Amino acid sequence: MSDPVPPPAEAARALRDIERLRAQGRASERQSRWVGVVFGLAIFAELAAPDFFGDGVRSGVSLAVTALVVAYAVMLRTPRGAALLGRPTRVRRSEISPRFARTSQLTILAIVLLGFVGALFMPDHLFPYAGTVAGAVLGATLIIFGRSLQRGLNSLAMRGDGKDGMSGVAHGSR
Repeated sequence: MSDPVPPPAEAARALRDIERLRAQGRASERQSRWVGVVFGLAIFAELAAPDFFGDGVRSGVSLAVTALVVAYAVMLRTPRGAALLGRPTRVRRSEISPRFARTSQLTILAIVLLGFVGALFMPDHLFPYAGTVAGAVLGATLIIFGRSLQRGLNSLAMRGDGKDGMSGVAHGSR
């Protein structure tokens, strides 16, 4: 027979397991590389298509990008879809800092309002192929820096340093 494990050693092992699971949960919140490439190309296509094919394609391209975003949102809600996107676990809402959530919501709202107001005062064409240039810059930024930006936002969103209690960050697979 084996000797019983002393309680302090068992507790230390349990804490190490919890920290390992927390690290796995944080690591699983990063998208697969191909997701950033697809959305970067979609942004480029949406902004560049009117420059090459005229304003008539604007609604069709917007509809296609909207369908892509809806498919992405649906895939995140299913276990297989989330695994395909590279996100097999979900972070608990209680682990997300309320200050970060409030700040990010207000920032998104401000950007959307600036976009709507700015669209009223901007001329139709700043210079030839302005949409193509903007699409290339935004798409390339998402493709090249998307994962590091997401990693930075995830670290800002998490509460504390991961050592504040027994609850895990991730809860199961979807």
